[in-house]
Amino acid sequence: MEGIHILANLYGCKNNEILLDKMLLEKEIYSLIKKSGLEIVGKCFYKFKGAGVTGIFLISESHVSVHTWPEKDNSLNLDIFTCNVSGNNEDKAKKLFEDLKKLFSPSKIKSKIVRR
Repeated sequence: MEGIHILANLYGCKNNEILLDKMLLEKEIYSLIKKSGLEIVGKCFYKFKGAGVTGIFLISESHVSVHTWPEKDNSLNLDIFTCNVSGNNEDKAKKLFEDLKKLFSPSKIKSKIVRR
């Protein structure tokens, strides 16, 4: 069964605090992944000195990653990939993407969906 890979750049995010705060970013994304129904199996987050945060959640059917760029137009790169081995996760991935857009409240979004 084919999976869904959502790739997105979000620019001009209004919630700048979350782009800088590793713990807050991790907590908020964790909550949204759980809300989506996807299963978290691991995580790793890293805060760059004087800059943004890179983080990844391993989910049972792949991953959710984020790279924040508060120093570059309050932007971030987002990657949500779910394969469909145990069931169709497309709606969960799309719902997660919608919730993440609400969380960051960007002024501009560039995104695409790749079927894999």
